[in-house]
Amino acid sequence: MPLPTPFQAATLLLAASTSAVHGKPTHQPSVETRGYPTTGIQWKSCPDDLNAAATLDVECGTLEVPLDYTAANGTETLELSLVRVPAIKQPSKHSILFNFGGPGLEVRYTLAALAEELQAITGGEHDLIGWDPRGTADTLTFSCFANVTDRTAIGSQFNLGNVSDVERGRLWAAGKNYAEACAEYPEAQKRGPLISSAFTARDAMQIVDAVEEDGLLRYWGLSYGTDLGVTLAALFPDRIEKVIIDGVYTPLEYFNDLTDSQGYGSADDTFAEFFRQCLATPEVCQLARSHPDATAEQLESAAYDLIEELKYRPIAYDGGILGYSELKVAIRFSLYTPSGFLKLDKVLDAFLAEPRNETLAGAELVKANSVGLAGMELVNDSPLGIECTDKAPRTDSFDVINAAFDKAQAASRLLGDSLVSGIATCSQWKLETRERFTGDYRDIKTRKPLLVIGNTFDSASSIKSARNITETIKGSVLLEHGGFGHTSIQQPSLCTAKAIQNFFLDGTLPEHNTICDTKTRPFEFAVSGPTWPDLFPELGFEPPSTNSTKSRRNHDEVMRNIGRRSF
Repeated sequence: MPLPTPFQAATLLLAASTSAVHGKPTHQPSVETRGYPTTGIQWKSCPDDLNAAATLDVECGTLEVPLDYTAANGTETLELSLVRVPAIKQPSKHSILFNFGGPGLEVRYTLAALAEELQAITGGEHDLIGWDPRGTADTLTFSCFANVTDRTAIGSQFNLGNVSDVERGRLWAAGKNYAEACAEYPEAQKRGPLISSAFTARDAMQIVDAVEEDGLLRYWGLSYGTDLGVTLAALFPDRIEKVIIDGVYTPLEYFNDLTDSQGYGSADDTFAEFFRQCLATPEVCQLARSHPDATAEQLESAAYDLIEELKYRPIAYDGGILGYSELKVAIRFSLYTPSGFLKLDKVLDAFLAEPRNETLAGAELVKANSVGLAGMELVNDSPLGIECTDKAPRTDSFDVINAAFDKAQAASRLLGDSLVSGIATCSQWKLETRERFTGDYRDIKTRKPLLVIGNTFDSASSIKSARNITETIKGSVLLEHGGFGHTSIQQPSLCTAKAIQNFFLDGTLPEHNTICDTKTRPFEFAVSGPTWPDLFPELGFEPPSTNSTKSRRNHDEVMRNIGRRSF
């Protein structure tokens, strides 16, 4: 198995960050989406590879939308690629749009792969639609380099912020190099201003108009999809019908600060809970069996000591070096989903063994990283291109940004230093967007309330973020999903699923601050479920008979990649 490169170890842990940096004004045009002509969507057969990924029958289509919504007399258009999962019960009530996170992630293949689960959870009476947003996949792909070699040359300058006592300065320089490379690349100069979340939100409403229903938005956004959802609510409050934001990152910080520190506010608590859950289920957690007399606090302390040890004494394995950064990558991505808990258990058990078998420890770490990094190759620059363009703050002062680094580290002992690469790059970004929402989110009053879902233990989007957004957007309702992993779909809950189903079917909202139990501990769930299909009968969902030959072979990888911030 290949070792993760330093670039992967640093940049794939990245999520941007918060600081008291001064915002740079951006042109804020007055634009409306309705009024642009839409040509409708002609649905047809999908490509073979998308059909192969699908768990239900799917259809594909395209839609032409304005390339630049701020161009008063603009005639240039952009073709969006869409996929639709037709309602199981026909005729369809309406369409629900989806975004699974990023920014920079495709949507169509993920929706196809999760079609069965999502139809069951939403009630089977809606068409489900996904589109690859601007800057992603083949839709106005954002790239700053002519080839992978050039991208790797710049990317190899990044590492985690605490890997050495001089790393912050190096990251500041690396961020400048990356930002300048994007500013100087002709294709990036042209496309960078056109891939903002505001434009993607307007594309979403073009889809709503093109399906020719009632002109109202039904949407389920996960991870970064919550940032997009809040943008939709801000720009189109009168067109909000049924909107779920699930796994709330930090919409308020995402656009207006450099350190999205609140997003990782639950990372340390989730890591601590990992050890408590391990000891509670020793029959499925090797670490508990290897250390029968240890407390959860002692195991957590030993893990932090191990992280620090590998900073100064990494191990040699298979011609490579495994240390601080590689272990951080394994921990971060293992906490994304309960199935990753088993992989992290094996890694920590091998490294904390006395005496340590470094060959075994190295093998388990490489295995965990190979699984964690699956599908995460940086083939373009859309993650940074979208996020840095969306962010308002800029600074050329290292002293100012060093304070932001401190804030990121204070937000999470475990993952705070994974934020600094993004801080260093976005703070020096040169490409300005044509549109960014600059209003006050506290003034948003949507036509219908939003349903906000947050996991109790989500290392990438804290429950605090979910609570904050319900206090910010008037009338929104919080449902706490008492599970593990990033977003509610990682660990099934009949209670959560029925709440979502009722919301989309008849608009019924749960009581504010409802807590839904998952009934199963994460280690037990990783071994024996229940899976979403196990809950289908109780959800009143029966997959169509044509579904029997559909593939689920990439299902686990798709679930791991939900919401990932890949730079």
